[in-house]
Amino acid sequence: MIKLISASLLAALALTLAPAAEAKKGQIQDIDFGAISCKAFLNDLSTASEEDAGAIFLWLDGYLSGVSGDTVLRWNGMSTFAEALVARCQQRGKERLLDAARNVGLN
Repeated sequence: MIKLISASLLAALALTLAPAAEAKKGQIQDIDFGAISCKAFLNDLSTASEEDAGAIFLWLDGYLSGVSGDTVLRWNGMSTFAEALVARCQQRGKERLLDAARNVGLN
């Protein structure tokens, strides 16, 4: 799990440092997390690399930290959050991803 999180951090850093020109070429696509359904998230997750999946879960955790004001990154809680989010999305495919993430991450 620590390897996944470490890889996620490196992937997130790489995405942050990617040149703007690459984004314009279509190499890097923006993600509107507010518009993604659970079903679409699960479809994308099924084909995502381990690094990309880790970066997405890390982003979601950071988003929820901003919402809640919690400033502690709990490495052990990341896998629990990811499993709970996937389980909820499997049950509620039409739910918006951020709503599902709030439900499992803030409770």
